[in-house]
Amino acid sequence: MKCRFRCGCGNVFNGDENTMVCPKCQKPLDTANCGAIQLYRMGSFMGMAVGMGVYIDDMPFGHLANKESVRLVVPYGPHKIHVTHTSTRNCNDPIVEVTPQMPVAFMKAHFSDMGFKITVEPAAEKDMPPV
Repeated sequence: MKCRFRCGCGNVFNGDENTMVCPKCQKPLDTANCGAIQLYRMGSFMGMAVGMGVYIDDMPFGHLANKESVRLVVPYGPHKIHVTHTSTRNCNDPIVEVTPQMPVAFMKAHFSDMGFKITVEPAAEKDMPPV
C-alpha cells in the first residue's frame, strides 16, 4: 500500500507499510503509535487538474495529483487537514481524529465554489480508490 511519511528531519517521502527508515537521514521511523489519513483527490473539471498541496497540522505533506489517493502516516490524535492549489489557498480545514480504534481516517478533497475553495470531507472506505 502506498504511504507517505514525514520524518522528524523534515523529509517527506513515499513508501509502503514496510518502510522503516527515512531515506534522507537513515533514522528509524517511529510508527508504533501511528495511524493514517487516507486522502483522495477527486477528479476535477478541465483546467483544475494540477496538483494540490497537502498540509497536516500546518506541516507540508507533499502533493496529490488529480484522482490520486495516498495514506498519510500520522501519530494518533487530532489532525488539521489543509489542502491548497495554485489558484486558491481557501480550504475548510477539517480536524480528524486518528485513534487505535479508528486507525485510518478516510477523507476526500474536491473543488467547490467554482474552483475558489477546496472542500475536504469524510469519505467511506468503500468509496476510496486503491492506494
